[in-house]
Amino acid sequence: MTSTLEVRKSAGATGPAPARLPPLTSSHRRWRLPGLDTLYTMVFAVVGLGVGIERLSDNSFFLHLRTGRWILERGIPHVDPFSYVAAGTDWVAQSWLAETLYAALERVAGPFAIRVLVATVAVAVFVVAFRLALHLVGDRVRAALLTVSTLGPVFVLWSERPLIFGVLFLLVVIWLVEIPSSWVGRHEVAVLVIVFWLWANIHGSFALGFAYLGLHVLGRWAQGAAPWRGRERTLVVATGAAFAVCFLTPYGPDLVAFPVELVTRSEALRDVVEWSSPDFHRASGIVFLAWVLVFAAVLATTRRRASIRDLIVTLPFLALGFWALRNIAIAPLVALPVLARAVAVPASFPVGRIARHRARRDQAPSRPFVSMILVVLGVLSVTLVVRASSEPDFAFSGYPVRAMDAVAADGLLGRRLLTDDADGGYVLLRYGLRQPVFLDDRFDMYPQPVLDDFTVVNGGQPGWDRVLERRDVEVVVWGRDRVLTQLLRREPGWREIHHDRLHVVFVRDDVAS
Repeated sequence: MTSTLEVRKSAGATGPAPARLPPLTSSHRRWRLPGLDTLYTMVFAVVGLGVGIERLSDNSFFLHLRTGRWILERGIPHVDPFSYVAAGTDWVAQSWLAETLYAALERVAGPFAIRVLVATVAVAVFVVAFRLALHLVGDRVRAALLTVSTLGPVFVLWSERPLIFGVLFLLVVIWLVEIPSSWVGRHEVAVLVIVFWLWANIHGSFALGFAYLGLHVLGRWAQGAAPWRGRERTLVVATGAAFAVCFLTPYGPDLVAFPVELVTRSEALRDVVEWSSPDFHRASGIVFLAWVLVFAAVLATTRRRASIRDLIVTLPFLALGFWALRNIAIAPLVALPVLARAVAVPASFPVGRIARHRARRDQAPSRPFVSMILVVLGVLSVTLVVRASSEPDFAFSGYPVRAMDAVAADGLLGRRLLTDDADGGYVLLRYGLRQPVFLDDRFDMYPQPVLDDFTVVNGGQPGWDRVLERRDVEVVVWGRDRVLTQLLRREPGWREIHHDRLHVVFVRDDVAS
């Protein structure tokens, strides 16, 4: 960074140079307090800790954890062991590495260790996003505001699913591309190979990482930087090497093809919330829409226009955000550097203004102020961890806990049970192979006829009774106020054996007797 003195000299300023201070002793270095950049970073780290340390409550995570337990006990699955209507169906457990990690942590240190892992990933996401913005903006306040607006959609959708690793890996790839002078940026091949191997074995969003790199190279080509020369050539080679190692998995090409095959099953995904377009009446949709408005306003009002490369990279990801709810956490991250450059301190500032800006940024805060902030952040961090460690690690509110207790008490555990897909994850986590399910949220695996049958019973559509008969369903655990519950209460051949505030249990007469 150019010093204030160098700026003065370049502007023709005269006068004696300021006296040099004696070098700091080792004791001074040891007790040197962090600057404002570090304090801002620590604030984002604490926020990430608070977001990530929450209790484990996601139904998809329940299934991931159950799969991890299976892997530790029996190895990588290749056919479905959990559903009685799809038993033996080919299954690519695409997140097998994350699932194994979840189960291993649980076995060694209990489920709280999983919460610590999730919190660590959250801290890394918040810190890397802020430092990326700070590097490109050159101003703490602007970088902080930009990071908050960017991470808003991430915060709304945050859960303990393996997607969180994909968010972090995407940030690493963006950092590599946007800051080529960094250590990550100077070691493209090694970093991309390691990141994409991990990413491909953890979550299907690795395909978006390759899409980002491809769009970046295409955008640079449109600006005159050919992909067979310079750094673009290095990125192309690194991307090719990263793609090659993605085939080194327990599933081989099937895992690499998984994201493509998934998005082509539009009929299977039509009723899946995370694959539907954002609902702008809900918090997730509102936050994403607010970010889109910020994105548009910044690009429309700042003097620094987005380049062709920036538009080629960001617009497709913006479209992906409008296409599927699961992508609204990804699009803002891709656009973060574009917005950062748009609101950065302009290079055209007069020399005196640059000097004053840098002086303000480099000015060290007072020791009492820094000490107070450090104490507050430390106390807050300890409070978050202590509170988290003193509460149950799993949050099962909303799941059929009492209903399944009733099923077990009546000796019905192991019967052909029907629940909705979300409750299926809870049932599998709690009972495993002792209680197979009709359906869980692996919509990528289930044959379409199974999904069609579930759609019929889930909506109480005509023919629901024939589905239950054809699939030989014996026990139904269903939401108390849902359509199927009202139909079963009027249907001969079924009896209600339990109800609570949330769920009702029905048993077929011949099974109950």
